[in-house]
Amino acid sequence: MTRLDIVEVPVLSPRNARYQTPEYLADAIRSQRKKLLYGPHFCPKCGLEKLRIEVDKKNKQVTAVCSCGLERQMNYIPAFEGVDYYNKFADDFKKQK
Repeated sequence: MTRLDIVEVPVLSPRNARYQTPEYLADAIRSQRKKLLYGPHFCPKCGLEKLRIEVDKKNKQVTAVCSCGLERQMNYIPAFEGVDYYNKFADDFKKQK
């Protein structure tokens, strides 16, 4: 039997503070990602990518708003994400036409 020597491998993400992402940049990335979750989506009325989904968890209301003037109120469902609300909105809009 041969004995294997333990070799120390350098860590790819050092814990040194100068190599870490500053907190203000991480917060900006998180807020941008959160904004993209709820829009912009393609509006079924005007066809432009200007539809936004606004979720108010406190009042349990969801609003889909577009710059063309289209606005719809929906009920808040805790299990839904922004895309789920958009799909529900698009289906309701197509049924209404």
